Amino acid sequence: MNNSTNQILGIGLIKNFIATDKFYKVYSSTDFNLYTYKTLYRLDREELVGFHSDLVCALETICFKGKTHLKRIPGISAPAALEMKAIADEMYAETEASTPLSIAPDLLSRPEIQLLSHLRTLQALRETIDGKTIELQVFARELAPALHSARALQSRIRWILSGSRQRSEVVKALSRLLDRAVDSGLAIDVAQMASIQDVGSAVVSQEALQQDFRNRASDYYAVLENALGRSSQFGQRHFDDELLERILAQEVDHSLIRATLRRYQVFGTQFALAQGRVIIGDEMGLGKTLQALSLLAQRWRDGATHFLIVTPASVLVNWEREIVMRTVIPVMRIHGETQGTGLDAWISTGGIAITTFDTLKGLGLSDEAIRSIPVDTLVADEAHYVKNPQTGRALHLLRWLRCAPRAVFLTGTPLENRVDEFVNLVEMLDESVSKRLNRVALAAGAESFRRQAAVVYLRRNVAEVLSELPQLLEVDEYCTWDGAAYPIYLDGVAKGNLMAMRKAGMLPSLAGRPSSKMSRLLEIASEAFANGEKVLVFSYFRDVLDEVARCLGPQALGPITGDTTPNARQSLVDEFTTSTKPLALVGQIQAAGSGLNIQAASVVILCEPQVKPSLEVQAIARAHRMGQVRTVQVHRLMIPDSVDSRIAEILVLKQVEFDTYAAVSALADAAPSSKAAGDYELAKVIVLAERRRLGMSEPSVSE
Repeated sequence: MNNSTNQILGIGLIKNFIATDKFYKVYSSTDFNLYTYKTLYRLDREELVGFHSDLVCALETICFKGKTHLKRIPGISAPAALEMKAIADEMYAETEASTPLSIAPDLLSRPEIQLLSHLRTLQALRETIDGKTIELQVFARELAPALHSARALQSRIRWILSGSRQRSEVVKALSRLLDRAVDSGLAIDVAQMASIQDVGSAVVSQEALQQDFRNRASDYYAVLENALGRSSQFGQRHFDDELLERILAQEVDHSLIRATLRRYQVFGTQFALAQGRVIIGDEMGLGKTLQALSLLAQRWRDGATHFLIVTPASVLVNWEREIVMRTVIPVMRIHGETQGTGLDAWISTGGIAITTFDTLKGLGLSDEAIRSIPVDTLVADEAHYVKNPQTGRALHLLRWLRCAPRAVFLTGTPLENRVDEFVNLVEMLDESVSKRLNRVALAAGAESFRRQAAVVYLRRNVAEVLSELPQLLEVDEYCTWDGAAYPIYLDGVAKGNLMAMRKAGMLPSLAGRPSSKMSRLLEIASEAFANGEKVLVFSYFRDVLDEVARCLGPQALGPITGDTTPNARQSLVDEFTTSTKPLALVGQIQAAGSGLNIQAASVVILCEPQVKPSLEVQAIARAHRMGQVRTVQVHRLMIPDSVDSRIAEILVLKQVEFDTYAAVSALADAAPSSKAAGDYELAKVIVLAERRRLGMSEPSVSE
């Protein structure tokens, strides 16, 4: 490369680097902090206006103008001004920490439009420098003497008047710098950063920003959270200092995964890295999949070659897509037609194997063959599928678990009907910990139990970590038996047929005339469509879903049932998400209520109450999850003084049990309330209660 070329490229390279570095620093500190400052003040003042407006104005003056301004006010001494400023700053810090940052895409203010534009640019910059921070820092330090030598280049006259020796030194310095940048690839990176800066400074339409934010809200909030460095509750309240120090010491290389992790997700990855065999029980919608993939990416970087992910068939395709989209690790599907070829390819070449619980049972591998595969980490999604250790699913999974040094169970509902089912999951991971859990539960109470469980179990709730998540509005829609199949209901009560009782309220008594529940469903959907909102409709029963789809007509997609193939299921979700017209996605709550991300919907309709609280929670979390930007409305269709009321009462009791134990990253002692009745016993209780209300004798109960 000749000297004149070096001079030209060197000047451009240095200028680009300086401009990009300045851009990055400005947008990662001043702009964001100023926006936060003004937003917090506005929120605080709106809350207090009419109550203590003078105090708010005074705090504004102190925070924005500082102690120098205060000292000019007669009667305020320098020490008093200093103390007042310290108090105001402390109040500001507390307000900043507790005030959620939430952006409504349909009501963007000018500062919010500017913020979204800067966030988009900052994310692109960070993606460019991920994994190259140290190189860039070294390069930046070397820039100082090079820039000093290059000053002569900024003026043609100074260049001409400088001596040949000085000119030679300048050219050599630039050549060394440029050659190093080119050889290491930094020149391309800096050029890309400068290009991103140019694009970021260009005018982007508000409509384009709004749509991009709706599509990628979770990415925007992740960049904002990291830029501001706001603290989050990571779920570590029961960790001792030694364990917490070990977790936080784990290195997470963000360049290994194509996503911006939230700080609580980084902590989840660190927790799994530190502890080896864990349960991540985060509430639905908090991105457990991304945390698991981040863990696998770290292990892949460290030299591990084989990973196994076991999922229900319904979410297999979703996992496969996430792996391809978020990581560089090769993925092999071991399921269906690719079962044999996928297994052979994975064993020989490594990467991530993804399969289902049932396929795992049918692989036919001996224990010796399993031990010969160097599986580093096993991930089991919806791990509550193996909560019963005596099932074939659990026994076959255990064979693989014994050969994997690391394992992660993912489940948003580790506790459904029995507290001890969670202990079963822990036992599959670490028998010694499960024994301590049982002993503590019997002898020492909930707090001690939580501390013991912390070594293996991490759970965060949405309210703890997603302050920006829109409001969740839940409404019970009370209907009547008008137009419904009441004779079928009475027959179900007489015969002890709980399923017939539960669905009778949605089915019409006469062809062509909708039931009261169906009429209300159509009204809710019609209003949602008129407002441009998409709808999710869940029911336990296929014939109910068929009737819903028929009544909704061309605006209905589905239904998604247990027979819907994973590919067809994902195709329906994609069509629903990308449609520019409001639609209703209809699905069986067992099949469509878990494992899917459907943030495109903001209205959820439940055709009947569910016996298990986890079914409803999972279904609602399909829409009310990270990335949602609209308020989510949940409508439960209910008929008073019916089986709906009986189930709703039981649902409340079971949810209290769940909240008391699993929702706080712990279990409780084995009290009688922990031994909730199984499905058959619940059915019997519900039917008997309804028979007594109707004055019938006690029958046998059919499931």
